[in-house]
Amino acid sequence: MNGSSFSRLLFVFMAAALSAVVSLPASAQNDRAADDSACQAGALNLASTGGSETADAEAAQAASGGAPEAYRVPVASDRPAVEVTPKTSAESRVQERIGQDGVHVVHFWAPWCPNAKSELESGWSRLVQNNPDVSFVFVNIWNDAEPGSSLLNRYDLPTDRIVTLQQPDLGPSDQEANRRKTFLGIPVTWTPSTWIFHNRGELAFAMNYGEMEMKTIQALLDATQKDW
Repeated sequence: MNGSSFSRLLFVFMAAALSAVVSLPASAQNDRAADDSACQAGALNLASTGGSETADAEAAQAASGGAPEAYRVPVASDRPAVEVTPKTSAESRVQERIGQDGVHVVHFWAPWCPNAKSELESGWSRLVQNNPDVSFVFVNIWNDAEPGSSLLNRYDLPTDRIVTLQQPDLGPSDQEANRRKTFLGIPVTWTPSTWIFHNRGELAFAMNYGEMEMKTIQALLDATQKDW
């Protein structure tokens, strides 16, 4: 078969296929259109499983600036740390502080922890001095309620800028079962850990990972103070 014969055959085949599509029964064409419409509706109304009344309510809520209920993350409170009942005097004092205006850092540490000491060496003193509008609380944990002040003094922490507190354990802290693993109802899973609060007790960031670089904490402080 030469090239021109092949081209003519291909043209006849395409014309026949097009004719078959065009000549579909009207009912079949309507079914196809209905299927396409259903796919689009399904994509648009995934969050509206409660019928037309639910969809209308969510549309009105979105128009007023609120997020549809289907997209909301269920939380007990935006500020749980200031609404729980404190269990220790350290929790009570931190709760009072973070409930005030401003940005507040709560740092959990222990003098026996190598990561906590390494973090002190990396510049906590400088970070505090560079953020005069931020309040700082250092909470000594898992240390039999000992203050560890001598270690903080060794790294020139400005004592006039930092409140130091001791969180008591349920027994000797060398037994992990005695260590308190929450503070104001929020898990404390590592030492050191650093939390940043704003908006009168709203938790902006919780770094429960352990040792952090000061430039990272500074970046998070800048983000917390940013007027979004």
